[in-house]
Amino acid sequence: MRFTARKLPTAAVVVLLSFGSLALASCTSARNALGTNSSPCYLALPVAEDAVHGRGSFGGVRLETAEQLAKRTHLLDVLLARAGGKLHDVCVVEYRGIYKLDEVERPLGPAPPGGVGRYAIVVVSRASNQLLATLVSATQPVRFRHTALRSMPS
Repeated sequence: MRFTARKLPTAAVVVLLSFGSLALASCTSARNALGTNSSPCYLALPVAEDAVHGRGSFGGVRLETAEQLAKRTHLLDVLLARAGGKLHDVCVVEYRGIYKLDEVERPLGPAPPGGVGRYAIVVVSRASNQLLATLVSATQPVRFRHTALRSMPS
């Protein structure tokens, strides 16, 4: 049995190519979100990395609303003072490594036992993208359930 090649009509070729390119584009489309409710915090990531001088590894990011901050009045008062008044939402970014208070920007709170902490928690105002504070802790003070990004390229 002998097979012969048949020509497809031009319209059929165009349709097949269109569907193929659409299928490919949907599989490889770029994403500009973190995939969580923390998506508005992507602008805070470079500010946070600068606060720890690029040291350590990225642990996670989360958006804290004004209502959530109100539950931590001692922290809220300090952040309000540093923000210069009104404060809406903040982005909280975790880094893991070895940190001392004098090795991070805008340190807040007492030094951890022994003067060295394993976590640096960076707080950035979402509205102004301004660094408000960096907390150094020996233990993880906040749970980061969504770690959409594992490491930041240098």
